[in-house]
Amino acid sequence: WIRDAFNAADKNGDGSLDFGEIMKLLKAINVDVKKKYAQEMFDAANVNKNDKKGRDTLDRQEFITFYHQLTRRPELEELFIKYSRGKGVMHVSDILSFMRDGQRRIETDEDFCRHVIEIFEPQAVFKNREQLSLIGFTNFLKSEKQQLFNPNHNIVYQDMTKPFSHYFIDSSHNTYLTDDQLRGPSRVEAYITALEKGCRCVELDCWDGADGEPVIYHGYTLTSKILFKDVIHAVKLHAFKASPYPVTLSLENHCSLPQQLVMVNHMKTILGDSLWSPEGKFLKYTPSPHELKNKIIIKGKRLPLASPAVDDVSDEDESAENNNNVSPTEAVKEDKHKHKVKLIQELSDITTMQSISFKGVEKAMAEDGNFIVFSLGENKIDKLLSTQANDVNTLSHSKLLRIYPAGSRTDSSNYNPVPMWNCGAQVVALNYQTGTEHMQLNHGRFLDNGGSGYVLKPNFLLSSKYEKMKSIQSSTWHLSVCNIANIVVSGYQIPKPKDSSRGEIIDPFVKIEIHGVQSDYHEVRTKTVENNGLNPRWYENFSLRVRVPELAMVRFVVKDEDRGRDDFIGYYCLPFNSIQEGYRHFPLYNKYGSKLSQTMIFVHMTVLDKV
Repeated sequence: WIRDAFNAADKNGDGSLDFGEIMKLLKAINVDVKKKYAQEMFDAANVNKNDKKGRDTLDRQEFITFYHQLTRRPELEELFIKYSRGKGVMHVSDILSFMRDGQRRIETDEDFCRHVIEIFEPQAVFKNREQLSLIGFTNFLKSEKQQLFNPNHNIVYQDMTKPFSHYFIDSSHNTYLTDDQLRGPSRVEAYITALEKGCRCVELDCWDGADGEPVIYHGYTLTSKILFKDVIHAVKLHAFKASPYPVTLSLENHCSLPQQLVMVNHMKTILGDSLWSPEGKFLKYTPSPHELKNKIIIKGKRLPLASPAVDDVSDEDESAENNNNVSPTEAVKEDKHKHKVKLIQELSDITTMQSISFKGVEKAMAEDGNFIVFSLGENKIDKLLSTQANDVNTLSHSKLLRIYPAGSRTDSSNYNPVPMWNCGAQVVALNYQTGTEHMQLNHGRFLDNGGSGYVLKPNFLLSSKYEKMKSIQSSTWHLSVCNIANIVVSGYQIPKPKDSSRGEIIDPFVKIEIHGVQSDYHEVRTKTVENNGLNPRWYENFSLRVRVPELAMVRFVVKDEDRGRDDFIGYYCLPFNSIQEGYRHFPLYNKYGSKLSQTMIFVHMTVLDKV
């Protein structure tokens, strides 16, 4: 079949193909490979060098050598030999054995195995005999449904009719910024990026602008300004591209009364029916994400019942904390922080998620309103978790808790979101523009439930069982990275680190981390494979115990070992309960959450008996 494919691509019948023709052929036969690696393999196979016209080409035999070198996966060959029992092809019964034994899918039947042959076997001669070749087997293992992440979690599978307080919600802090918190640029595109990555709560710091148009920027700093109305237009166009579930606009309002009215008019005019503004001044219940699909919620301060049409409300807690941490040498000085701001009735009326100042857990619990949110800085929540963790969790059963970075993080760094999720906090806001471990954990958390931006909290975070987490039955997971018996990890087409000044060949290794409750944290690493980015292999086993799998996440990090500093190449992070057992591939992402083209890691994971 390889010869047939070569002949079909050889349009002029001269018995040779140049590099461009070969790249087209590879695409036609579903071989996805980076151009750089293909060129290296092409040069190695090009023994006879130039054809009669002086071109660099491969003849038929050279192409066969090139193809086998380019696509060879020794670890998959060994797996294929094992389950085909050395026959050179897999029959329906062999595929069934592999699925039930190797992939731990005991529910698999013969019809599924025939479907595998029909979809993934490229050679008609084998397909007609109901046989799977090595190439078909490789195609199958690389397919989306055989990846490490459970394909059933790629869609919304959780109950979306619970109150908002029952979900973790993907959230951004100071969404408009693309760099630091003091001098960095503000961009409308930052909202588009966050929304299209699935973020469901974005922040708008609103201030008076020129010509009567409100602006968004980080107040009392030298960050640039963008128009409020431009951000609202972007929200209207991009809010529901990644997910149909509601988007919350978290308003930090510092505008004068006339410009507040401009804000209201823009939101009503631009958002139209998307703006959720139910009748009645205060809600009698907390709505669900399902109820508010394709709706935009306004979060902010509200006027009390029976108040004048214009009245004072407390300023946003976040503004107070952050401005107290801004260095006067780095930012424009604030004359005096105001603890009260004027609010017009029109803005209060469309604000449906009410922000209430946090004055302690006991007072927060006594609030009898619905759909209310308390905002706490990371330092405040850290102190509370050291003394009142159970009370914080109880508060989160019915009230929303929004956590935001300390004002001292002027470099836009992030805090660790995991302890916040562990106590039940729903709206854990992070600096989306900063590609660090903590944003990567956020990415992993919200891969779940179809990337909808809403993940249902474990039941024990919604009941008194939170106090007894230590009694939850533990699980021991056996992380066997790659290959067959006791082999740990293999990689494929791992790229050179971006901006690396070193040579072309990398020395990769893999770190495996468990994040969750404190007792579940583990970190292990493979050995380093020298000078191999195309198909490195690591033969190692790791056994890691996870006591609270409902909150745990697994993070894989691939690095290039260097004497001075190990260069980051890519990561993959996913919830522990979204893992598929068996022989699985997963992609790598760069530090900003964009997928690395064609790069894969191959792992073998098995859950052992619960202990």
